[in-house]
Amino acid sequence: MKKDNLTYEEAMKKLQQLTEELEKGELTLEETVKLYDEATKLSGYCTGLLNNAKLRISEMAEKKEEE
Repeated sequence: MKKDNLTYEEAMKKLQQLTEELEKGELTLEETVKLYDEATKLSGYCTGLLNNAKLRISEMAEKKEEE
């Protein structure tokens, strides 16, 4: 899976799917660790996208105030 090509919405949907699979409790330990690792990375990716969006909005608001 290439995270860099995912939109925020796609990444969140995948994260939700992983969470649901983990919550079922039907996976082996190895599968659980693998999905948890993937979910952790997706969560960080989503956080980065949100932080970038917040920064862009802040910059636009500052620019508007300067006008």
